[in-house]
Amino acid sequence: MPFTEYEDSEELMMRKSLLNVERLSLLSTAMAMSAAVSHAMELRPKMRYEPPVYVRLHRTLYPNFGRIAGPAEVVAVVTTAVLAWWTRKQQPAAFPLVSTAAGCLAAAHGIFWGVVQPVNVEMVKWPLDAIPADWARVRDRWEYGHAVRAGLVTIALGALAWSLTDDQSQDSRRNEPC
Repeated sequence: MPFTEYEDSEELMMRKSLLNVERLSLLSTAMAMSAAVSHAMELRPKMRYEPPVYVRLHRTLYPNFGRIAGPAEVVAVVTTAVLAWWTRKQQPAAFPLVSTAAGCLAAAHGIFWGVVQPVNVEMVKWPLDAIPADWARVRDRWEYGHAVRAGLVTIALGALAWSLTDDQSQDSRRNEPC
């Protein structure tokens, strides 16, 4: 709906704020998904690496993922949760998709802290010349944790994009007051 159709300046401000939250949610989710999917795309070749190569690459390639994609993922979780809360009452047609996105993002974030990050902490302690014999178990936890995260964040981005482009959701946006 064009902003000129709103007579109430408070309603206009609310509508513009919602639009910014939608945009930020979509962009930050896309950023989080790009990092998660890149991990998943690397999985198969990395499973063939010898332990020292795998650990060295883990230490040199991934610190920037956390510095860049980590904050984007936090923004995605927060903005999509706010969006789900808002759509529950204001745009009920969009709520199932937005809440799916919010749930998937929260689950992916939880998997990072519960599955992936403990491996990061453990692996950084390993000397390259004394990698534990059960290193593959730890590697698998990290790799498959990221693969699950990639699936969840991809579903989240799809659900979010669908909620913003779905005809029924668009009708709800036009007819529901802020």
